[in-house]
Amino acid sequence: QLRQLAMYAHAAGQPDSGLFKPDLKRHFDTVLATYKGPSDGLWIYSVDDEDKPADTTLDLYTHAFVIFAFSHYSRTTGDASARLEAASTLQAIDRNFRKGVMKGFAESLDLAGNHLQAVRRHESHMHLLEACLFANEVWNDAAYMRIADEIVGLFLGSFYDSADNMLSEYFTDDLRPRADIQRHKVICEAGHYYEWIWLLKKYAHAKATPDAYDDICKRMLDWANTHGWDQKYGGIYDELDAQGQVVQETKRLWPFTEGLKANALMLNIVADRDAAKEHMARMTALFRDKYIDERGFWTEWLERDLTPAVDYMPATTPYHVYFGIMETRDILRSRGASKSWRAGPRKVLYKSRRLLSTIMRNTRRKLLK
Repeated sequence: QLRQLAMYAHAAGQPDSGLFKPDLKRHFDTVLATYKGPSDGLWIYSVDDEDKPADTTLDLYTHAFVIFAFSHYSRTTGDASARLEAASTLQAIDRNFRKGVMKGFAESLDLAGNHLQAVRRHESHMHLLEACLFANEVWNDAAYMRIADEIVGLFLGSFYDSADNMLSEYFTDDLRPRADIQRHKVICEAGHYYEWIWLLKKYAHAKATPDAYDDICKRMLDWANTHGWDQKYGGIYDELDAQGQVVQETKRLWPFTEGLKANALMLNIVADRDAAKEHMARMTALFRDKYIDERGFWTEWLERDLTPAVDYMPATTPYHVYFGIMETRDILRSRGASKSWRAGPRKVLYKSRRLLSTIMRNTRRKLLK
């Protein structure tokens, strides 16, 4: 619900939105009426088909997307209540999600506010950083930048091992890298390397120090492109170990869209721009040919040989597809690339926007039933 609200609000606010006029207020009001937790600023995880609570876990990831979605909604509609709800959510995170952890934020709480034991992750913090950066962009509120500062500090001091260029997925209670219990290996995901590149660059821009993390971003991009990309078939592996060896060879869609925007963002920074452009051309061709369907569908997961691995389409994926495409488009427009470079990506972007339009129309019909 929150990812879709953010996506619809962003799309409706575009100058070329045309006849796309989603009922954003109805969607916003539904979230308020359905997912509110036990006190202001707290939100339950899910409801059933009758809008009754199904999972009442208070999840950090969910709360991050409340802020992200409400800031997008507020920017497009001007609804002041969204700012109040987002501020209340940030305060609730600050007040409640520090319980039971040495640093950073707890992954989840029960309705009474008790810390639920869970393997700690950088990902929930990463999305809270994303939400705070955008909320600050919309409202220019120092409270969001204070949390953003803290999370970037956690990234530099705990999540990211600069010596080994390693971003572990899982951590101990004191935020040391933790091996996956079943596979007994530290797990890394190229897709999250790409997301952190994007966020570090956005954070640096917000702090008026645009080049502050370029060295880290270049190292992370090189690792993700070198180890994450399948040299035989193409595509981005789902999981690797700390040495860059493949652990899970399937290829989900979202790391691909994150890879597109990270590579586009770094085009003016990497040493070999021609090689970077060639890599992006390979990415856009594979994206068009293997992930995006003419009928308005997408393939969520591929096997290593690029055959479909599943036949379902999660509702969380359009967020990655939409924002990945739109942000890549904005980057390419801003850098004034040559016509020969623009041609391939523009075809993919046009085709993908048609897909997104179909997805949003169909989803809106379902929401209005």
